[in-house]
Amino acid sequence: MPEIEQSGVEEAAESDYESYLKQRSLNGALVKAAVVSGAWLALGAVVLGSGAMMRSDADVVGMDTAGREHPIVVMPIQAVGAKQ
Repeated sequence: MPEIEQSGVEEAAESDYESYLKQRSLNGALVKAAVVSGAWLALGAVVLGSGAMMRSDADVVGMDTAGREHPIVVMPIQAVGAKQ
């Protein structure tokens, strides 16, 4: 009986080590993914924050100072050689 129990203990120890290695590699991948997603979140927050702080003037986006829309005048460019 002791030989059977001993072989079972060795197999369990090896499988525990293999599962430890799998968990360790999974934890490493999760930590890397968390760092990358955190960096993207920080970048998005900076972009949105800077966009909110540096709003363009009302006349640039087609509004007057009272907040009413007015048409943006675009000067058409005539192609060379085009007939009028």
